[in-house]
Amino acid sequence: MGEDKQTSRLHIVRAPQRTPIAPDDFRDPRTQGTLFPSPRQGLLVFVYFPEVTEDEFRYALEYAKPSYVLELRSAPRFDIGTLNRQSAFGAFERQQARYLDLTSTLMGKIDMEGAIGSLQAFLSSNRPKIERPIMFLVSRSEINEQFTRRIYDAVTISGAAVSEIYEIPRFLPSVAAR
Repeated sequence: MGEDKQTSRLHIVRAPQRTPIAPDDFRDPRTQGTLFPSPRQGLLVFVYFPEVTEDEFRYALEYAKPSYVLELRSAPRFDIGTLNRQSAFGAFERQQARYLDLTSTLMGKIDMEGAIGSLQAFLSSNRPKIERPIMFLVSRSEINEQFTRRIYDAVTISGAAVSEIYEIPRFLPSVAAR
């Protein structure tokens, strides 16, 4: 009884490793980052709740300096760590980021189509150029795999030049051990 060598191999798949957020993640690599840092243009930042930590959220705001923070969760809450709604809005103000709740009209219902529609209405009336990153606050439990792509499509259709997507929390890919 010979075993098939292909099926007898044991593979251990390691859990992905969370990576810290760094200031250079949000700086334009073509500029002199330490002397004259410029924000990375065309960057969309997705912050996934409830997985994001308080430090990741604070650092993302501080380092990215987003022009807009667009709320796409049906129940916007900021109670992670010592963070609360008041301190989150203080952080938005310090970074001169405009917070917009695009799901308040959905009355707490999970409605991806409604959220995309609200985003499209915002984009058509504001026409952001993404000279500074745009941050999206989303809940993993409310979205599917296509949601990020649909947001990307909506932003590019509006005429904005999107160059990258940055997700928080960030993970290194898992590595299989043999």
